[in-house]
Amino acid sequence: MNGDIKKERKLDDYDLINSKSIGDYCRKIGHKFNTEELAVLVYRNKKMNIDEKFSKYQDLIDNYPDMEVIERINCKHYDSVKVMIQNEINRLKSLYEDFIKEDERCAYTWYEYNKTTKKEDSSPYHISKNLKGTYKDVYDDVENYVNEYDDTISFTIIKKFFGEKERTIFSKYNVINKKIVLINIYEDEDIYLDINNIFVYMPTPFKKGDILISKNQTMSNIGDNGNIFVLDNLVTWRENIKECLAKGNHDSSDMVGYGYYLYDDKAEFTYDNKWDYDSFEYYEGEMEGNNRILKAISSYLKEEIDFELLIHAYDLFRVESINKAMPDFYTEEGLKKAGFTDIDIKNEKNNWKNIDMKED
Repeated sequence: MNGDIKKERKLDDYDLINSKSIGDYCRKIGHKFNTEELAVLVYRNKKMNIDEKFSKYQDLIDNYPDMEVIERINCKHYDSVKVMIQNEINRLKSLYEDFIKEDERCAYTWYEYNKTTKKEDSSPYHISKNLKGTYKDVYDDVENYVNEYDDTISFTIIKKFFGEKERTIFSKYNVINKKIVLINIYEDEDIYLDINNIFVYMPTPFKKGDILISKNQTMSNIGDNGNIFVLDNLVTWRENIKECLAKGNHDSSDMVGYGYYLYDDKAEFTYDNKWDYDSFEYYEGEMEGNNRILKAISSYLKEEIDFELLIHAYDLFRVESINKAMPDFYTEEGLKKAGFTDIDIKNEKNNWKNIDMKED
């Protein structure tokens, strides 16, 4: 009887990685992270709440080997990584105390990231409408909104101080089954934190031409559902990447991949970088509508179709004209690799028949 009960796997250090695909791969190959790298993974993690981060930081201090933090771009030298970790604990606790403390010289407001639009509603009207005088008032306002509409993925509460020196604190929350979870808290200048700027190398299972989804992890994008792109190059594929990191030549802004994605949800695509490669996952959904173009690009980069078929597929998907048909010499297998669905192929065959009838 007990054999039918599945035991939950105990969480390990690989679960600190935002990408499950990368975490599973690193676990499989036994890749080891040092104490500094684990601390940065905790900082970058958007699934852990603040208390969980405190707990893991303390675990690193108490139970992991100490080490030097080398001086690098946007990160100063530390004799002990545990000093850097303790600084982060102190920063978070101090900021949280300042954030919830009542003060007549401050104001709170909030904005959301919702499921319907998949965009942040940070318009001036939304901000001014939600203006409150205390943390309790603004939190109650958010809680009532979440419970009433059930459309919120994440939200940001902002505390603005007024006086001789203006100051702004941001707190980021995720909403999971209507439960509000504090994920991060920071000030504008916190982008210059040493722990925020350290590049972490991690092997990935990704290959050129893979269709991925990028769930950006930067502080301004917590809750982002991400967008789909075709991977062309990854920073960790550089032959000398480890040597460069050992010299302190990169920071976290270099943790990118390059690829093709649709421009502004239109049929046109562009080539650019995608931030935070530790957020990349395999895209498992259907390739429908304009996204079919990405399937064609993927197959071309993997050398499964030739350039001519890529151009024909792109042209047809972009124009979506009922009077325009693909050349009839491509096989069904080739069309599928170019992103055509069974329905697309059926429609193309009908187009070929109609053209043949007109010619006859």
